[in-house]
Amino acid sequence: VLTHPEDEIPIFTPWTAGMLLIPLLFISLGIEIGGFGVDCRLGCGSYAAYGSNISYIAGNLSTHVYVCIFIVLVIMPFSFLMQTNIIREQRLNAASKEGSFADPKYFARAKFSDALLILGFVTMAVTGMVPTEALVCDPWLMSSGKCFGSGGYFAQTVMHGIGINVGIFLFLINGTRRLFLAMSQHPEYATWAKARKNIDAQKAMLWTGMATGYSAAFHFVFWLLITNFAGALKVEHNMPVSQLCMLYGTRVECVGGHLTLEQQRLLGDKYRCRWNEKANFGVPACILDKCDVDGILDKNRVGISGEYLGFMFFSLGAGILLIW
Repeated sequence: VLTHPEDEIPIFTPWTAGMLLIPLLFISLGIEIGGFGVDCRLGCGSYAAYGSNISYIAGNLSTHVYVCIFIVLVIMPFSFLMQTNIIREQRLNAASKEGSFADPKYFARAKFSDALLILGFVTMAVTGMVPTEALVCDPWLMSSGKCFGSGGYFAQTVMHGIGINVGIFLFLINGTRRLFLAMSQHPEYATWAKARKNIDAQKAMLWTGMATGYSAAFHFVFWLLITNFAGALKVEHNMPVSQLCMLYGTRVECVGGHLTLEQQRLLGDKYRCRWNEKANFGVPACILDKCDVDGILDKNRVGISGEYLGFMFFSLGAGILLIW
């Protein structure tokens, strides 16, 4: 920890500086998602033709996206944990001073909120470690008895869902609770009317953090609705393993050469990978045929964009409010 030479007040900590990496990682992730995930010019050769969410892309289509998500969801919760610890130490030091808190129950309430925040940050890290895997078989193919289900897909999906939903939910609820508790102890923030008057740097940070953080909820809801809850209600939004056409680099693989004769027979006309002899450089030659049935491609594009913006706003808003 770097301190000021006169008063030894910390002016730099590695975990606070680690937050500065988060916007850069989102820029890198945004370039990958924008350039290869939702670019309309790629048509059925884009990530959106196969999956409805960033985690699906990370777990099945792009190692670049996986690395970005993994680093963000490890650095961000760790930085938030360390910042929460700084806040707790400041509160402990202030608690020993007479008249520090207007509300005698403030310390206990804040301690409870911090404990749930820490739990939320830990579960959020699980999301980056366990991305969403593609289904082995479509539901219609399960009845063939030729699908092996190890339970791994179910376990990964449950862990991933719990990690991101519990993490965001606990932060929104208990982060808001901690924010209001802190405001209630400061005369300049005791009421919303006072918080809106005499705007200075601290108040500007408060309002900026709240605007960015809570706008994430709108983006997440929009993403879930337009993609039928990330494909949970309509599996056509996410392709199974056998239909990840853009991963096949040769014509033989693309037209089904990687499948056994029995698998080819079972899939039949429902095997949708097609080889494009006229594909331009930089565009997958093996593409998913009729990828925009029922407008799924466009819905996935918009949904992925909404998820990305929601994830970015949540991270920036949460970081700003913790520093505030």
